[in-house]
Amino acid sequence: MPERPTPEEFNKPEHIPTPEEVTSVFRELARKEYRETRRREDEKGLYLLEVEVPGETEGEVVEYAYMRKGRYAEGQISATEIHVAYYKDGEPVNGTTAAKYVDGAWKIL
Repeated sequence: MPERPTPEEFNKPEHIPTPEEVTSVFRELARKEYRETRRREDEKGLYLLEVEVPGETEGEVVEYAYMRKGRYAEGQISATEIHVAYYKDGEPVNGTTAAKYVDGAWKIL
């Protein structure tokens, strides 16, 4: 049975990834130049960042989207994650979660 968090652990402020931490993961995932397409920040910092990478063949685009845990005008998410979506000629063809932010560190999936 997992241990219950102590009051200190439970009340510990959540670390929010910096823009540099997020772009570092994008670089690792994309492995090539990308173009930022959308960025949103609030009083806590970066909460949404989307980038595009050219695909391997004509008409292919790969989109990476970071969203910090929370509820925003653009949507809501229960965990801080980076998702990847694949497009062919402007139509989505596949997608999945590419990385999760767990206990202050990124986990590439």
